[in-house]
Amino acid sequence: MWLYALWGFIGAAVNCGVVFAEALRRVKGWPWARPKGPGGAPYTAAVATEILGGAATAAALSSADFLTPTVLTAFLVGAAAPAVLKRLGAYLLSILPGPGDSGGSDEVP
Repeated sequence: MWLYALWGFIGAAVNCGVVFAEALRRVKGWPWARPKGPGGAPYTAAVATEILGGAATAAALSSADFLTPTVLTAFLVGAAAPAVLKRLGAYLLSILPGPGDSGGSDEVP
């Protein structure tokens, strides 16, 4: 299982590298630099969370019985996990009641 977690880690790191390259082009500099960016510590925490989420997702799916674990599958799951987890988090935040709300919203992001 650790091998699949490692390949999921590598896949998520590749995904973060692509997102980082896009951010460099968009902001024309380091994406974490102040005053436009969040700073180094929050940026590092976000990248670490995405990479570890990819590794954990690949490890969990490789131990499931419905998926045949291969290195390619673990890499692809790790690469897709940050985007899927981001969407899932946005959806969960949209259905939670906000301050002053009596219920969740019916809109899906």
